[in-house]
Amino acid sequence: MVRPPRRLPEPCAPARQLPKGDALLPEVLRAVRPLARALLAAGVDYTRLATALKPVFVEEAHRTLREGGRKDTDSALSLLSGVHRKDIRKWRETGLSPQPTNELSISNRVFARWMQDPIYQDRRRRPKALPRLGPAPSFESLARSVTVDLRPFNVLAELLRLGLARIEPGEHGDLVVPNRDGFVPPPGSSELLELFGGNLSDHAATAVANLLGEGPRLEQAVFADGIRAESARQLQELGRKLWAQARREMIGAAQQLYEADRGHPEAVHRMRFGMYFWDQAGGNADGSDTDGDHEHDNP
Repeated sequence: MVRPPRRLPEPCAPARQLPKGDALLPEVLRAVRPLARALLAAGVDYTRLATALKPVFVEEAHRTLREGGRKDTDSALSLLSGVHRKDIRKWRETGLSPQPTNELSISNRVFARWMQDPIYQDRRRRPKALPRLGPAPSFESLARSVTVDLRPFNVLAELLRLGLARIEPGEHGDLVVPNRDGFVPPPGSSELLELFGGNLSDHAATAVANLLGEGPRLEQAVFADGIRAESARQLQELGRKLWAQARREMIGAAQQLYEADRGHPEAVHRMRFGMYFWDQAGGNADGSDTDGDHEHDNP
């Protein structure tokens, strides 16, 4: 008895128009160029990066197959990702790559409360300097309002280490003074590396979601060319002022909603809201040139 040929799946038109690979790849390489500069500065060459990228492509292929209702066989993963089957078998043995945690640290929660709670703000709704010890409003009461598991001294030490606060002498004892510009970790530090990865990853995820029609998500930018360096400096200062205002409002709203949602079984989402400013002479961050004044808005 002759076995009938297997029936091929019915072709289905994609629900949304996807970008063509030949058009997408140059734009991805444009974004990768400054990352290559950072990797080379850190001593990471192409060979090491290519090896590290294998499980990333396999895991994204695995997710794509699962979301499409297809079996994630070694052959299917290899065909979609371009990674050799022996590397896929190794990936199955070692398991998924560890994912970064997104738990908000105690120090950031304390600083966020400091930024938005009226008890700890001045008349201009800015976080004010607090007596280190004593009843509210003090740093001691602020720290205890967020956690009773850590001593206020340990919380303060972490804020000092991160540059979120400093100690100044006061009339009746030490004052804890907030850094109203927020957390600015030193270059090359582990804290800056964590922010680097988180900010870039979430920004890229937002852009990709819009590109693939999974949005719309907020991702907007205004850019200009043909201006003087002094004009760029003035625009950067304006950007800092706008960020300070938006940051205060977002931290206040996020803290209130976080407290309201804490412990809820559906409280499994996270968010990131950011802003950036870049300027240079003679082109973009990737070295290419543009001309003319532009405004760019994505959904």
